[in-house]
Parts: sequence; C-alpha cells; structure tokens
Amino acid sequence: MTQGLFVPGWGAPPRLYRRGLPSGWQVLEPPTFRQARGDLDHYRAWLRAAVAAQREPVTLSGHSMGGALAVLAALDQPEQVERLILFSPAGLPLRKPIAASALTGLGQVLRGCYPLGALRQMFANKAAAPSATLRLARRVHQLDLTKELEQLRALGIPCTVVACTGDRLVTCAHCRRFAELLAADYLELEAPDGHIWLITQPERLEHELTSVMRSP
Repeated sequence: MTQGLFVPGWGAPPRLYRRGLPSGWQVLEPPTFRQARGDLDHYRAWLRAAVAAQREPVTLSGHSMGGALAVLAALDQPEQVERLILFSPAGLPLRKPIAASALTGLGQVLRGCYPLGALRQMFANKAAAPSATLRLARRVHQLDLTKELEQLRALGIPCTVVACTGDRLVTCAHCRRFAELLAADYLELEAPDGHIWLITQPERLEHELTSVMRSP
C-alpha cells in the first residue's frame, strides 16, 4: 500500500486531522510560526525533507496552506510523489479579507468546533510569535502559484482537488480554477462548517480520501 502523508492547514495542529485519516496515512507536524518565522519557504523546505525521508513514493494530501505546500513538494521532487489529493488548497490569491477570516475563526471557536487541547495549542502557537503569524497569513493570502501549477501539470502526476460549497475562504470558484491549471480531477462536496469540514467531520474525510485512493 502506498504511504499517505497529510499536510495540515495554516496553524492547525495535526491532532485535528488524525481521526479522519485512513489506515496507512500519517499526518505531519509542521514547524510552529515561531520556528519558521512566518517564512513560507521554511515550510517548503520542511515538507521537502519529510517527503525525501520516505522509502517509497507517497500520496501527498493537504488542506488549505497544506495543499499549496503539497503542490510545491511535488514540484520539488516529482519522483517521490505518486498522487496529490488537495482539499480547498491555497495557492491562488484569496478574496476574503484576513480580518473577516479571523472573525470566522472566532465564531468556529465559540461554536465548539475545536477540541480544547487543540485550541490551546493553536492559541499558544500564535501567541508565541504574533508577527510571524500575521506575516505567514498575509503570504498565504496573496500566494499565486499559477506558474508552478502549470509546471506541475506538465509532469502528469495524478491529482484531485476537493472543494466545499460552504467554503467562503477557498471558494469553489477558486478550487475549480486550481483544478483547471493542474488538469486535475475536481470534486465538489456539500458539508456544514465550510472550510473546516475536514476537522468537524473526520468520518467524511476518511471516506473521501479512501474513495479517491481507490479511483484509477
């Protein structure tokens, strides 16, 4: 069985995704905002090393910023990436303002979308390096991987982009464009909680990952 590596979204602890991963999958733990100093290239180098450490080619999946990093890792070492599965990937400029996204995040916290332990970890990560946190948020918000996506398309790595109709951050229009640039398969799901449905519905995440893995 091909090893699966999952890359979390911006500031999301690995534990938020672990329950939704099928057997044979591993969720990676990115550097903290403080360790990376808000530098996206630091995360790119970290993931490149994590993929290179695998004995066999992997299926690489990522959520939001993790999806953008997965694209860059596949471009850096295509011989090590067998397939990509990208959930609401960042990598094209986002239209929703950062302040509005922060308010949405606060609402998710108040609705109890995050386990207490994970919530504490998220808060500590941001509080330890507020400037780096904001720097990375701005970088990801404006990130444009159009050229990289076209380069990756030429490599022919099988890819699936998964969008959610309720996602107001990485919208379906964003994901469709992403899929077009990659010549990727495109799936559009209806799920509550929009951008974070992978976290609130772990059984759905497991089902979608398993289904894509079984497809040709």
